[in-house]
Amino acid sequence: MIEEAQAESPNHAAGRERLRMKLVRGFYDRYGARLGAAAYRSFDEVEAALRTGGFLVRTLDALWPRPKAEQLVRRLLTSPEQLAAAAGDLLDDEERRMLQAGLPRVGRGKYAWSEADLQLLDEARALLEGPGRPHGHLIVDEAQDLTPMQLRMLARRSAGAITILGDIAQAAGPISYRSWDDLLPHLAPEEAVTVEELRLAYRVPSEVMELALPLLPLIAPDVAPPIAYRRGDEPPRFVRVEAEHLVAAAVREAGHEAQREGRTSLIAPAALLPELEPLLPQPETAFDELAAPIQALTPRAAKGLEFDRVVLVEPAAIVAAGDGVEGLRALYVALTRATKTLVVVHAQPLPAALRGAA
Repeated sequence: MIEEAQAESPNHAAGRERLRMKLVRGFYDRYGARLGAAAYRSFDEVEAALRTGGFLVRTLDALWPRPKAEQLVRRLLTSPEQLAAAAGDLLDDEERRMLQAGLPRVGRGKYAWSEADLQLLDEARALLEGPGRPHGHLIVDEAQDLTPMQLRMLARRSAGAITILGDIAQAAGPISYRSWDDLLPHLAPEEAVTVEELRLAYRVPSEVMELALPLLPLIAPDVAPPIAYRRGDEPPRFVRVEAEHLVAAAVREAGHEAQREGRTSLIAPAALLPELEPLLPQPETAFDELAAPIQALTPRAAKGLEFDRVVLVEPAAIVAAGDGVEGLRALYVALTRATKTLVVVHAQPLPAALRGAA
């Protein structure tokens, strides 16, 4: 009966209910076969009798337990034997050790879940209880940053159409997708898909886009280059300084740009922000921070934002802070935040993709 229920059920909860019905039906059939014409209890009466005192529930709990998603994932990640059995050839010994070490203990038998664990918990919950309430039309922005497991979370919640938006060239998630074809199998493997490319760059001026385009074949070779149809206030400007003057020069250039019309951002590697921020006007409240004349951001924090004026600090360090393509994508994001002017302040030699323009 257990094997039949497993084969017939889409999830753990449905299988348990299927097994319950099989047990009651089997008991009722045996009852009728033994007593024949003397059997006077109906199916519902037999089921009610089996439930008396919790007998049926205890039997089901012994045959088909009901673990919670948290229990299932925790057991999997903390048991070397269970993880090895589940992983098979997918993970080697070192990768399994990394998984087990990555679940921090916060007390006896208690563990702290990270943001990355949420997708595992959601997957486990779907396997145990079935998918949750679906939605008629999902619209998802910045889809290129989602992992395959996060895409599966979305797919489970869709009862109809899904519209995803994003820019493969600006992917900042842990997966470096080459094209939308890499995402779609995790989101809608059996559905008809239409991909529409927005080729016109309505925000980035042509002078800045020409500077960033040499990066595109390196970070998203299957993406068609955008076409910028408007011009900025002036061509990008490069300021080369000695390393000891880098921070002062960046703040000076940002202050100069902030005197002009519009919003100004200073985009720099995370390692430089602690030196840059104390030299900028300090906001007193969160509202003041939003209205600050200069906002200091990392490339990742600047993604999705736009500024009239951008001062970009040390592009080579931005590239070096990433892992190969990731660093180049961070640079592409930083270069394409400006709508009017871009100033590049650097002490290190520029990355190869920018040298020609400089």
